[in-house]
Amino acid sequence: MTRQLKRFAVRSQRLRIRFRQAITKIGFADETFLVLVSILIGAATGIAAHLFFYLIEIARDYAYGHGEYGGLYAGRAWMLVLLPLIGAIVVGHITYFFAREAKGHGVPEVMDALYRKGGEIRPRVASAKAVASALTIGSGGSAGTEGPIIQIGAAIGSSVGQALRVQRRQRGIVVACGVSAGIAAIFNAPIAGVLFALEIFLKDFSFRTFSPVVFSSVISCSVMHALRLEDAAIFEVQVLREAGYEFVGVELPLFLILGVISALAAVVFIRGLYLTEDLADRIKFPEQFKPALGAIGLGITGMAYVWSAGSHQMPGFFGNGYPAIQATLGRDLFQMTIIGLLVLFAVKLLATCFTLGSGGSGGVFAPSLLLGATLGGAFGLTLAKLGVIHVSSANAYALVGAAALVAGTTHAPLTAIVMLYEMTREPKVILPVMFAAIIATAGAQFLLRDSIYTLKLRRRGVRVGTVTDLTILRRITVDEVDRMRAQCVHPEDPLQILIQVAGQTDAVDFVVVDERGIYQGMVTGQDVRTALLQPEAVSLLLVGELLRSGVPTVTTRETLDVVLDKFARSDVESLPVADPTDSTHVEGLITRQAVMRRYQEELDRQTR
Repeated sequence: MTRQLKRFAVRSQRLRIRFRQAITKIGFADETFLVLVSILIGAATGIAAHLFFYLIEIARDYAYGHGEYGGLYAGRAWMLVLLPLIGAIVVGHITYFFAREAKGHGVPEVMDALYRKGGEIRPRVASAKAVASALTIGSGGSAGTEGPIIQIGAAIGSSVGQALRVQRRQRGIVVACGVSAGIAAIFNAPIAGVLFALEIFLKDFSFRTFSPVVFSSVISCSVMHALRLEDAAIFEVQVLREAGYEFVGVELPLFLILGVISALAAVVFIRGLYLTEDLADRIKFPEQFKPALGAIGLGITGMAYVWSAGSHQMPGFFGNGYPAIQATLGRDLFQMTIIGLLVLFAVKLLATCFTLGSGGSGGVFAPSLLLGATLGGAFGLTLAKLGVIHVSSANAYALVGAAALVAGTTHAPLTAIVMLYEMTREPKVILPVMFAAIIATAGAQFLLRDSIYTLKLRRRGVRVGTVTDLTILRRITVDEVDRMRAQCVHPEDPLQILIQVAGQTDAVDFVVVDERGIYQGMVTGQDVRTALLQPEAVSLLLVGELLRSGVPTVTTRETLDVVLDKFARSDVESLPVADPTDSTHVEGLITRQAVMRRYQEELDRQTR
C-alpha cells in the first residue's frame, strides 16, 4: 500500500510539473489570469466610484444645498468657517486613527506602496479615503476627486491581488488596474485612465501591462454609466462650437506664452503646497486637529471673498471648483474681469494649500484645472482687449490653460491632453492643447525636476524613474553586469544531485547541459521547491523531468532592455549567459537583481 501511494505521488508530481511546463510554453497563462483579475477590479472600482461620488453629493447638498441659500450654509458667511472646520476635525480623526495613508492627496502614498512595498495597500485605506475625501470636498475643502479615487482604486486592486495570490512581480499591474479604473469612472475618461496608470505609475506601455489596464478601465467606466444612467462630458464647451472657433497656426506664439505661464504657475503651486505641508509638520499641535487649522484659513479666505464680491453663493474655489471651471469655459467668462480671474486664481491656490497642506483629504487635479482655466481665461481676455483675438475665442485659452497647468504639475502631458479632450469632447482645440501641454511640462521640469506627485517620494529617498529610462537600459550591455558561476547538471541526473549542489554552493537555479556541454535548459529553485512538496517522490525524480527547455540564453553583447524582456517572458530569476559566438555554451548566470542594481548605479550617476 505504501509503495502504491509513493508511485501515485510520483505520477501526480510529474503531472503537475509537466502541466506547469506546458502552460508556461503557451505563454498566455499569466496574461489571461491578469485580464480576469482586471475585470473584477474594474467592476469593483466602478461601484466604489459611484458610492464615492454619491457620498460627495450628500455631504455637499447637506452643507451648501443647490440654491443660493441652500443647506446649512444658507448664505451666512460665518458658516464658511464652521462647515469646513467640522469636516476637517472629522477627517483628521479618520486619517489619524484609522488610515494615515488617507491624508493629503494620496497619490504619492500609492506610488510609495508600488515602489517600496510590492504594491501592498491595506484594504481599509479605500473606505477611509472615500469617507475622508467626501467630507473634505463636501464641506467646502479645496480639493478634487482624482487623488481619492486613485487611492481607492489602488487599494481595491491591491486587495484583490493579495486575495487571489497574484505574484508579487505582477502586483504593480493590478494596482495600476485599480488606478486606471478609478480615473476612468470618476472622470468618464477611459483612455485617460489608462494613460494615467501607464504614464505616471507603471511607466510601461508594453502589451503585457497595457491589456489588463485597458480592461479594468473599460469595465469600470461601463459600470459607472450603468449606475448613473448617463454618459456625458463633464464640462460643456458649447460656446466654442457656436462661435465656430478654429485654431490657426499664427496663434502658436500665443499658446507658447500660455504654456510658459502655466509652467511657472505649476511650479508655484507645487512649491506652495509642499511649503504649507512643511509648516504644518513644524507646528506643535495634535496631528488629528491640524486639518482644522487649514479649514480655518480656508474659511476666512472664503468669508473675505464673498464679502468683497457682495454675493451669498458658496465661493467658486470651495469644493472641487467644477462650477467655476465650467464658468470659464462658457459664456460667463465674458462677464468676468481679468482682475477677477487672477484673484480667483490666487484664492484657489491659497485655499488648496490650506486644505491639503494641513492634512485634508483630496486630489490636486481639479484645483489644477481651475488654476489653469483662470489663468488661460485671463490671458484670453487680455488678448481680446488688445484686439489680438476675437473675444469669443477666449474660452479656448481657458481650456488650453487648464490642460497645460495639469501637465505642468503632473509632468504627464499625454494624460493631460487626453483627459481634457474626454472631459470636454471638443476636438477643435486639441492642437493648441497638445502644444501648450508639452511647453508647460518642459518648462516645469526645467524649473523643478519633480512633479507634484514625485517630490514627496524624493524627499523620502524613493527614486522614481521615467519612461525615458529605457534609453539607459539600451546603453548597458550584459558584459557590464556582475555574473554568477553556472552550476551545470545533466538531464539524467537524479533530483538529489540538485539538492546536494544547492547545499554546497548556495546555488538557486541550475543550468542543464548534455554530455557534450551543450545547453538544454534550466531547473529553477521554484521547480525544486515544488518537487519537495512531495518528499517521497524526490528520490525517483530526474533532473530532465523538471527541465525548462524554453528558457533563452543572453549574450554579453545584448543590452539590458532585451535582457529584461527575456526575463519577463520566461518567468525566471536567472538567465544563462552564453558565448556571443556560440549560444550553446553557457559561461555564467545573470540575475534580475544584478540587472536592476547596475541600472540603479547608472541612474544615480546620471542624476548627480
